[in-house]
Order: sequence, then C-alpha cells, then structure tokens
Amino acid sequence: MLTTRSHNGSVRGSNPRLARAIVGAVAICVATAMLWPAFGGTVAADAAVTAADLPQEQVAAIGEAGTVYLSGTWSGFVNFPRPDGSSAWSNEVDASFSCSGFIASSDGYVVTAGHCADPAEGRTSLVDQFLSDEVANGDITEADAQAYLAAGAEENWPVEGAQSGEPPVLAMKVYPAITITADDSQSFDAVLVDDRPIGQGDSALFKIDARSPLPVLLVSPNAPSTGQTVDAIGYPGNVSGLVSGNPEPTFAQGQVSGRQQTSGGPFTQIGVAMSPGMSGGPVVNTSGDVVGTVSFGPSSDTQQLNFATAPETISAILARNGVSNELSDLDALFRKGLNEYFTGHFHDAAADLGTVTTRDPANAIAQQYQTKAIASFPQENTTGWVVWVIIGAALFFIIVIVVVILLVVLLRSRRRKLADAPPVALAADPNAPAPASASAPASTPEQAPLPAPFAGPVPSGMTQPVPMDPAQGPSDQEVH
Repeated sequence: MLTTRSHNGSVRGSNPRLARAIVGAVAICVATAMLWPAFGGTVAADAAVTAADLPQEQVAAIGEAGTVYLSGTWSGFVNFPRPDGSSAWSNEVDASFSCSGFIASSDGYVVTAGHCADPAEGRTSLVDQFLSDEVANGDITEADAQAYLAAGAEENWPVEGAQSGEPPVLAMKVYPAITITADDSQSFDAVLVDDRPIGQGDSALFKIDARSPLPVLLVSPNAPSTGQTVDAIGYPGNVSGLVSGNPEPTFAQGQVSGRQQTSGGPFTQIGVAMSPGMSGGPVVNTSGDVVGTVSFGPSSDTQQLNFATAPETISAILARNGVSNELSDLDALFRKGLNEYFTGHFHDAAADLGTVTTRDPANAIAQQYQTKAIASFPQENTTGWVVWVIIGAALFFIIVIVVVILLVVLLRSRRRKLADAPPVALAADPNAPAPASASAPASTPEQAPLPAPFAGPVPSGMTQPVPMDPAQGPSDQEVH
C-alpha cells in the first residue's frame, strides 16, 4: 500500500487513486507488449482466412484440388432378339463412361452422382453399346438400331453379369485432380460403398486406397440460397476428345435458381451449363465448400437449367457410412499456403507449399502454386514489419510519457494537499516532567543576603558603620 509523510514527519494514509493509476498504466504496457506481435503482418492474412468470399482463383484452386475424374466400365451380357423370333445372349459387352466427383475424406472416400454407379444405368449403357457394336460390325443397320431402341430395348432386354441373375459388373478407377498433369496421371481402383439412385437423391460413395492424405472438399451444412453464385466443377466428356494430353477440370459459374422437391428428394436448381461427364462433380460456393453435386437436367431443354444433389443428401450418405468430412493436417497446411499466396505473403506460401509437396510429391497443384509463389518474391513487401515496429515503439513511448505525466500530476496534487493541511501535534513523552501549575507564582532570582553589622570594637580613627536602612537609597546615607 502506498503511503506518504507530512512535512513534520508524521505518516499519512494511502492514496488509492494513485495506486489504481500506476496499476492501470503497468497493465496497459504489459498488454501492449504481449499483444503487439499479433498485429505485425498477420492482420491481413487472418482477415482473408475468415472472409466469406474468396478470390475466384483461390476457389478454383481449392475446388480443383479436391475434384476427381472417374473412369468406369460396365461389363455384362445382353439377351437380344433374333430375326426368327428367338433370343440369344451376346458375347461379353463392355461400356465405358466417365463421371466426376470430389474427395470427402483424406483417407480416400469419394462422392459422385448415384446414377454413375446405378446398375440400371449400367444395363442401359450395355444395350446401347451392343447395338453400336452390331452396327459397326455390319450385322444391323443404324435404322435397325433405332427401331430396337424405339421398341424399348433399353428397358426390356435382359442384361446380366458373369453369372446368371447377377447385375452387370462395374469397374471404376479414380484419378485425383492433384495427380493429373498434361502428360501424366495416377489412378486408384475404387470400391463401391453405397449408392442412392436419382429416385433416392442421386449420391454414391466410393473408397480408394490413397498412399497419402488427399485434399478434401468440405460439405456445407447449409443449402445455398436463391441468387447465390456457385461453380460446377467437372470433366466434360466432350472436352476430353478435343484436347491433347490430359484435360483440366472445367469450371462453369452460375447462380442458384431455387430449391425444388422431386420424388427423389430435394434438389437445387442451378443456372449452370453442364454436359455429360460432369455428373457427380462438386458444386461449390464462394468459400469453396460443396453445396451439391451435378445431377441431371432436362434432355430437351437448351437453357441452362440443371439440378444438383442437395447438400443434406451428401451429408446423409457420409454419416450413414461413418465418413468424417474433415481436413487433414496436410490439407490444412495446403490451404494455409494457398491463402498466404493469395494474400501476398509469397515467402510464407512457398515454405508451406514446399512442405506439402515434400510430404506429398503427387500434389501437382501445390507444386504449381509453390512455383508461382517463388516467382512472385520480388512483388512482396518484406520490409513492412519495420513500419509496424516503428509504430509499436512510438505507441509504447507515448504510453510511457502519459504515465509519467499522470504520476507527476498526482504527486504534485498530493503535495499541495499536504502543504495546506494543519500540522499534526506530536505525541507527549511520558517520561518528561510535568509542567508547572499555572497558579504557582513565577520564580524570581534569589538576592544575596546583606552582610551582618560589625560587632567588634571600632579601631581608633574609624567610626562604627551605621546599618543602612533598606528603605533608603545610597543617597540618604552620610559619609563621615
């Protein structure tokens, strides 16, 4: 507790206002010293992390990293009618197709459209492929094939797998986009885990054995709102035949037109142009989160009118199979590096993306943006921290000066109060003698006694001294 002494040495009481001022000033200085590093160069990056809308290129980088290309082949036998009215089983027929999808968990769970794994779709594909092969072999004409289709060949001709009564066999390979370059790619055999056809929501779940954690796309917990901007990502089949080398995923941007309820459940209507091959591809919002997968559209409609699987349908198939839709540590570092790149922190981006490529050399997108970050080093302002240090030092000294001025003012005010206060009486000493009574007469100095008269004989020639009357002064005596 702070105390002061009066001018005569007595102890005065404590000053709580002064104590509170000093404690507050010390607290401000300590808090500033502790919290200041959080504001030096990280404000912009933190703001970008929490921003709802990311730059379009960053959304594309996140979306592409989590997208996959699926190459499937249905295999089976078709029972077709003969001209004489009998029927026969064909040789084994293979029908290839492609779809798109996204990685839902870093350990290799992949989501795509349910119709990409629906055996009913496989039967239709095998009948179409059988008729196409018959035309190519010259066994029937194109007119004959169209007549068979018009008569209901896709719906009525029996199609089976290798064993009687079994459905056709599906072989699926998954190519993560991060492994696809212009002249190389890496595929994984996929196992079907769960499937819901269009009539039940149109969602399928596959599993691949990835050797390293894969970039994940997070499923939004909320359905997109009408008018919201979205991107549909996928590999259109018609593009694959037009480009040399391996194609890159296509981004088709549009807006949400509404939410529609069908017999198969809720679907999101989107104004985005699509084409075969994009089925199952992720539809992402401006934060890079999945709000659906490409599902279907009216075949006779030339407008941008298509439907996407609802996000709750995707979440349900993941939850039903115990799949955790979360980012791995490596994926979080990958996104951190992307965020640093798009906020201009190129040195930090190069370092973090370099760590990602070291741990996962197959991540071509991380390599791509690491190269971009290194090339952008000259553009980064690496001396910006000096400005923050100068500002911080100036702020610190201002706080110190204010504290000093406050203390001086308080001390002067205290001294002024002490000077104006009456002196405090000292306590009496119990061992000191008691003072004289006020009624006692004042003491006077004692007078020396007058000498007694001479009593002996007087010598001759001298006279006897006569005693002086005290009432008389010296001038009244006579000298002989």
